[in-house]
Amino acid sequence: MRARLLYGLAAATMIVGLTTAVGPAQAAPAPQAAVASSGAPPQWKIFYAGRLTEGYLHSVAAPSPSSAWAVGQYQDEDGHGHAAVLRWNGRDWSLVPPPSLPDMKYWYSVSASSAHDVWIYGWNEERAGVAHFDGTKWREVAFPDFPEGAPVSYAEIASVRGGTWLAGETWVSRRVHGGWETTTLPEGVRISSIDARSATDAWIAGTVYSAEEGLQPYTARWNGHAWKPVEMPADDLGVNDVWVQSGKSVWVTGLIPVGEGWTPTVLHWNGKSWKNVRMPDEGQWPLAISGNRGEVWVTGDPAGFAGPPLYWRFDGVTWKTVAGRLPTGGRAETVTGLAPIKGTSRLWAVGSYIVDDGEVAHSFGLVQRDR
Repeated sequence: MRARLLYGLAAATMIVGLTTAVGPAQAAPAPQAAVASSGAPPQWKIFYAGRLTEGYLHSVAAPSPSSAWAVGQYQDEDGHGHAAVLRWNGRDWSLVPPPSLPDMKYWYSVSASSAHDVWIYGWNEERAGVAHFDGTKWREVAFPDFPEGAPVSYAEIASVRGGTWLAGETWVSRRVHGGWETTTLPEGVRISSIDARSATDAWIAGTVYSAEEGLQPYTARWNGHAWKPVEMPADDLGVNDVWVQSGKSVWVTGLIPVGEGWTPTVLHWNGKSWKNVRMPDEGQWPLAISGNRGEVWVTGDPAGFAGPPLYWRFDGVTWKTVAGRLPTGGRAETVTGLAPIKGTSRLWAVGSYIVDDGEVAHSFGLVQRDR
């Protein structure tokens, strides 16, 4: 699971822009615990930091305790950008050798139904691309046909047993018989996230614009045959992410504009209607949402990008703000991806953080796990 940023992907563009910093980066210092507002030690442990120079990680998938994947981008010592795919083997994270992957500059989204069925989406200066891992090797898969002029950057991929989808802002393609079947979304719809529970139960979420109501939240559900809109409250919510917990439990994160600011918002669908599950911490920016074993987790953007990564944990009754971890001397940027680790109660989180060496602020990819 990952989070695409609100209203035209402004923050995703910002993250990409951070990779253009010049000058050699210094090694990131050793991890140090950040402290939650309650004074309690954080529940997150760093597993990968300081090795993706001028980099970020945007998406993560974890089909088993011994198999996980994270994707993003980094720069080499000469300032050339490279797509990044990291693999977890149950002991440590390592960078997949670029020659074994299609030639892309950014890998943006990853999803996996098993350790032998992994999908990634990304792009370079000339085209977008999709690749599949069968447990042995990666191979590029033909990109779906989509409406002429439709945007393809920042598409999201979702894969479950028996079903794979690629969702652009204005279209959704489903893998069918070795090819793709594309659905053009209604006029005014802009999709920001997709998640799937089964081959017959997937959700897309974003916004829809009309002259009468302006910008409003939008969700639709795949029922095995077609995408059917699911009515949402008309509350001006700009949607960041969607998580399908079960057939009767779906969660959406986003922001509701209020004056010159916003209200962080999580909506929950119980199979019949939506409810605003009110969050703490006014002024924060909720991004990715996921969960495991009955708990719901939301990643947050610390105000001013100055504090540690923030998470909100919901136990079904109350929210608790939990601080993540950063290397000593680091300051948070964003945690943009969350993924439950199948077979456990844990989650992986990915994003990036900043280290200022006195001359240049360098960004590094970050992977951490709760507990």
